[in-house]
Amino acid sequence: MKVLDHWLKIIEESPTLDRLWSEMREYYGYEGIRVFEVSRGRAELIFAQGGRSEPVRDLTIAAQPWGAIVGPATVAGKIVEVRDYPNHPEALPDRKQFIKSLFILPLRFEGEGLGAVVMTTHEFQHSGLSNAHLQELRILQSLLSARMALRSTRRLLRRQRGLVAFMDDIHKINRVDDLVPVLFKNLSRDIEFNAAGITFIEGASLRILYGIGDVGTVPNIVGEAIVPYEKDTLTYRIVDSGEPLLVGDMFDPMSRQIHPARSISLEPESEMPDLRSFLGAPFGTHNTTGVISLQSERPWRYGLDDLEHLVAVAEVIGYAVENLRWRGLDRFARRLGQLQWRSGGEREFLTQLLLAISEVWHQYGAAFYLQEAVDRPFELITATGSTSWLPAHLSISNLLPDQPLLFSSFHQVPEDFRSLWNQQETRGAILLPFDDGFIWLTSIRGFTDWDLQLARSMMREIRPYAARLGLHTQLAREAALDPLTGVLNRRQLDLQLSRLSSLAARHGYTFSVAVVDMANFSRVNNEYGHLVGDRVLARVAELLRQSLREEDEVYRLGGDEFVIVLPHSEREEGLYAARRAADVIAGDAELRRHGVYANFGLAVYREGDTPESLLERADREMYAAKKRGLAVLEQPLGD
Repeated sequence: MKVLDHWLKIIEESPTLDRLWSEMREYYGYEGIRVFEVSRGRAELIFAQGGRSEPVRDLTIAAQPWGAIVGPATVAGKIVEVRDYPNHPEALPDRKQFIKSLFILPLRFEGEGLGAVVMTTHEFQHSGLSNAHLQELRILQSLLSARMALRSTRRLLRRQRGLVAFMDDIHKINRVDDLVPVLFKNLSRDIEFNAAGITFIEGASLRILYGIGDVGTVPNIVGEAIVPYEKDTLTYRIVDSGEPLLVGDMFDPMSRQIHPARSISLEPESEMPDLRSFLGAPFGTHNTTGVISLQSERPWRYGLDDLEHLVAVAEVIGYAVENLRWRGLDRFARRLGQLQWRSGGEREFLTQLLLAISEVWHQYGAAFYLQEAVDRPFELITATGSTSWLPAHLSISNLLPDQPLLFSSFHQVPEDFRSLWNQQETRGAILLPFDDGFIWLTSIRGFTDWDLQLARSMMREIRPYAARLGLHTQLAREAALDPLTGVLNRRQLDLQLSRLSSLAARHGYTFSVAVVDMANFSRVNNEYGHLVGDRVLARVAELLRQSLREEDEVYRLGGDEFVIVLPHSEREEGLYAARRAADVIAGDAELRRHGVYANFGLAVYREGDTPESLLERADREMYAAKKRGLAVLEQPLGD
């Protein structure tokens, strides 16, 4: 009995029994040993040593193959010794080539089968164990059964504690995107898996948040995918039935026929493991329905106890998702309330607004377009994220919609907005309109009905700020415009020339200005009165705007003089713009009837120029052109 004393010490003191299993095999004269643990009708191989090399799939026994000799022995709780296995009537045909003799030590506790220790020979038939050996094994059977029952109880307790820890960790996060790393960290303590996913049913789409990697604290890959919600998926089967699902081996032909499975597509594909076992459970709340799933590279990896644990985790997920999703909107509302609005800092305010929106839709690009006048194009004020392809100006022929719109493809986008869609990168977009502009959100993965619902809720939060922005824009526009002609006033000209001169001095920025004088305008005032004169000036301003590029700006300098600011322009570009504007004015019937035409003076920024010196040089050219009867001088005046 000395060996029993030795083994009892191992059972009491060692965290694992690997040493015991190895010593048992040698002590009783067997070549191989396999130790199985049974839970809810499934037997899992927890230790293997010695014997011939056998396929791994044959060493992990599921409920169906758990039969023949080992299964009944475990159920009955009786020790079984088979000296001539190939000739035993219950021997499995595919095992006869491997096994000569078999010994089964079943493990049971309080009437429940917990597992079995199976010892085998492969090169010879075992002569059989003595009565003393059998007596030792009966004592060892009791000790190991108690140990395995304790292990099962501890595992259940550990999983219950893990659920509590999982709920505690969920309270510390603020985004649904962060659920997968937390899920990976917590579940990996209790269940082996290589991929974990949380799938949301959102209208006609599935949003899949997934993590992939070896069991540990964090996944190696965390991602998101939006795919069509189709019937030939495991997700559909789980949601449709409302029941959890366990698939032992998704590579098994029968499993593939019953449960068609679609893997998550990753780049690069080489990082995607071959996922064999599948475990999934549904969750649902008032606003959200979905599935939590685990997958393992090992076939027949999961049992009913794992399924039961995942069902409990799914209940926690359902509670968490409902709170996290709307918590994002609450956080957005609080962020809006903290934004500081100050005169002159509107661009910074709008940038912060877009950043707040990007916190709700993680990793998406956002752009803010504003229309300064009804007859003007929408201008890109600010953008965040990946939006480099967006145009600076956008002309829209139709009115903006009243509610947010979701686009899932380029062909769904109205023609006026198609330049906002990058066909290489964009997979979805949302338009959030308001009185004087709109916000454009882009995604490289796409949007779903849930995002549209969230956008509608966000619009309610944004509207007060949009109204304030609209009022501020209107007042600023009125203060910036000349009330008679509708072009920018002298104060805005001074500000723009100061800004461009500073850019040119520091960064080599190139621009030019043109001073425009209306010949014979004083005669119109004298003969027809100031009302007609005012109408003529307004007509001139309108024609100048029509003849120029979108980026060029027209300012009223005073009286009958205007100034055109031409960004990114050397003298050749300036001359072309002046000639085109002069032709448009000369060809207008109303101005021709009054004998009004235009003279232009051009000046290109030179190092050391001030706004005053620039305007003075352009003014001299204008008077020289007027004196010579030209619309504009082809060659600049010498200094």
